[in-house]
This record gives sequence, structure tokens and C-alpha cells, in this order.
Amino acid sequence: MMTNIYHITHIDNLLSILNAGGLIANSRLRQERIDYCDIAHERIQDRRARKPVPCSARGTLHDYVPFYFAPRSPMLYAIHKGNVAGYSQGQNPVIHLVSKAENIDASGLDFAFTDGHAVMEYTNFYDDLEALGYEIDWELMESKYWFDTEEDPDRKRRRQAEFLVHQFCPWSLITEIGVINNTVQTQVQQILQNFNHQPPVMVYSHWYY
Repeated sequence: MMTNIYHITHIDNLLSILNAGGLIANSRLRQERIDYCDIAHERIQDRRARKPVPCSARGTLHDYVPFYFAPRSPMLYAIHKGNVAGYSQGQNPVIHLVSKAENIDASGLDFAFTDGHAVMEYTNFYDDLEALGYEIDWELMESKYWFDTEEDPDRKRRRQAEFLVHQFCPWSLITEIGVINNTVQTQVQQILQNFNHQPPVMVYSHWYY
């Protein structure tokens, strides 16, 4: 069975992603001064720029394109609630770009993955795809609710496990695009019109809050 992975971005970034031929890691975006609509926590991004990746191609988290293992992420919840400084457009313009971990591996790209939020000290890193089966909390990934509980105060960290692709993820490896409603679906389809690889654009309202 193939493992879906999910990258979230603002729809305004889609055309530049397509023109670049794929998703570019944050370090390269900054080096090349590529303009993009940022939907991330700035304080967390500062930590990601310094956080080393101890396996795969090494470097820092900013040298990798991040994916989650499930939609409806805690990050999207923060966006929905207006808790991201400098961003106020909510979750509607946020799209999910879906790929497969096995396809990344088969393409010969360097990758790593974590068992929880990548900046946290006690999160572990791996670069062996076989470990996906037992190091990721799949039951939690499939659960609608991920908030910490008294019995399990580590749920939110585990739910934010990441699959990391070194430097660049080709657009050809995006298999599907998930959006919140028909309006955004039409907008995405229009942007894709002039490009050869056009993954299906699906309305998945249950991926949102």
C-alpha cells in the first residue's frame, strides 16, 4: 500500500511552484529570493532554519520540502483560527499537494521522516522507508481529533510527524490536489491549464476545519 504525504501551501504559490517545476526547499527560496505567500509561524521557521537533520542528506530542516502524513493538520488549525502572525486569510486558500512516499524513494531523491514535530528535541529522524510502518502513529493520523489528553499528552507532537524531501520535489510526483470547495477547485484547475502534468483537483471538505 502506498503512503500518501501532504504538503500545504497557499493557492497564490501554485503558479510559481509550477513554473519552477516543483516544490523548492525554504533555504533555496530564500537564497534565490523567490517571493511566496507564507502561511507558517515565523518563530518556528527560525528554529527550523537551525534544526539539524541527523540522517539522509543532513543539513537543516530548511533544506527539505516538508510534507505531513495526514490532512487536517494542527498547522491548518492554527491557520483556521487566525493564530499565524502576519497571515489572516484563513484556511480556504490553503491547498493540499499530495504525493507518495514510495514514489519519492523510487525517484532516487534523498528524504527523511520524523515521528513527530520536527523541531522538538525528543523527535526522532529516520531515512529507511521500512520504518514508516512502525515509527508513525497511523491510528492518530486517521483520527479526527489530535489534541493532547491527560492520558496521552504527546498526541499533538506525534500528529505533526513530517516526511522531508531534500531540496526539491518535482511537480511530476504530485498525484492529487485537495481543496476546501468548488470555488478553489475551479481556481486551481484554471492555473493548471497550461501545464502538462495536471493532477486531479478534488474537493475534500473533511480535510479542513
